[in-house]
Amino acid sequence: MKYFPSIIVFVLFLGINNAANAQCGMHGSGHKQSASHAEHSSQQQTVQSKGYAFINDDGIQEATIVINDGYQPSTLVVKKNIPLRLNFDLQEESCTGTVMFKDFHIKQELTPYQLTSVEFTPAASGSFTFTCPMNMIQGTLVVKE
Repeated sequence: MKYFPSIIVFVLFLGINNAANAQCGMHGSGHKQSASHAEHSSQQQTVQSKGYAFINDDGIQEATIVINDGYQPSTLVVKKNIPLRLNFDLQEESCTGTVMFKDFHIKQELTPYQLTSVEFTPAASGSFTFTCPMNMIQGTLVVKE
């Protein structure tokens, strides 16, 4: 009976991993299934980072977000009412090939292994989620006064 808790943990892990596989829905569409689904769920829980946009010489806020089994940084702080350029550096081929900012009505296809810029002016303060189409990978845009 001393192995009983280990069996429960293993069964729970299998159940969580299978739920992640079902939720992504990318079976047979080029999505790397080997470790990606397990990484989707574990990366979201363990890798949290915060970044800040800088204002370039043209007066535009700018930041780069690397995508490799998650958004890095996963939280980005920007200023309200200043044009924003987000450079997405997609380092994989999976369901992260599109980024969506639903609150800003933005849906942008990303090119793997290249920078793709998304430009807009955040006109409202608050925290806004950006995601892949399956909502498996999420980030937060924090807009401050």
